[in-house]
Amino acid sequence: MKTNRYGQSAVLDSNQLDTLISALQGKHHQVLAEVCRRTACRISEGRQLTWASITSAGITFPKTICKGKLASRSVPTTVRLQEVLTSWRREWAALYGREQKPSDFVFPGRFAGEPMSSRAFMDALERAALESGLDGVSSHSFRRSALSSASEAGVPLAALRALSGHQSLSTLQRYLEISQSAREAAAEAFA
Repeated sequence: MKTNRYGQSAVLDSNQLDTLISALQGKHHQVLAEVCRRTACRISEGRQLTWASITSAGITFPKTICKGKLASRSVPTTVRLQEVLTSWRREWAALYGREQKPSDFVFPGRFAGEPMSSRAFMDALERAALESGLDGVSSHSFRRSALSSASEAGVPLAALRALSGHQSLSTLQRYLEISQSAREAAAEAFA
């Protein structure tokens, strides 16, 4: 478990993720958390998205914002994420008094032309985790939770790797947490 920035972030179930996200102050923090939860992106990638990166089919994370800057990747959007983003698009336009330009950040920061800072999101997340009574939570909990739940649902590792942007399966596997029920089922399957 993560403590004082050491260790791995907690993997949360769907109910815990819902509780945590609803405890986040500010719609922009909630929407960013939903993007991270439903695309398995890193917080640094999610906060730097521009409206040009979001279509009805999916979200493209340009290589310029991806770790290592080696390759872009696209993640299809779920119905739930599409609803959240459509609502946020309307609220964003009302908040800033204009329609979005493709180059506008989906999550603008305090300073013009800059995205929300990771620190601003982390401060809000720490307060929400405390309020929710969840330990070991960090922004990476969304990524680890998404990948672990998809793995447990039987999604092939190669598909997870393509969506997460990991360079190797061994790196991806370090993210995945195996539940006790999955361990017990595996033990039952031993010859």
